[in-house]
Amino acid sequence: MALRHKSAQKRHRQSLKRRMLNRSRKSTIKTFTKKALAAVTNGEDLAAAQSKAESLIDKAAKGSTMHKNTAARKKSRLAKALNKAKAAQEGTQQG
Repeated sequence: MALRHKSAQKRHRQSLKRRMLNRSRKSTIKTFTKKALAAVTNGEDLAAAQSKAESLIDKAAKGSTMHKNTAARKKSRLAKALNKAKAAQEGTQQG
């Protein structure tokens, strides 16, 4: 990109670095969310998996990676999905 001003060039470099960091953090959140959902079916430590995913979401919200309401919504949906999966698992074991 042919930016004329030095300050604009620096700002552009900074924005690219920030973009890569934000993308990495969001990707990690998605990965650990999927691992938490998989932990239900695999019989792994569910509390630890959920805790790790929520911790990553909170860290992203603390910075400028994710808005606090978005983080709250993601945590809520994760908990809801885990409870639903747990209930389904228990239902198949009893039946």
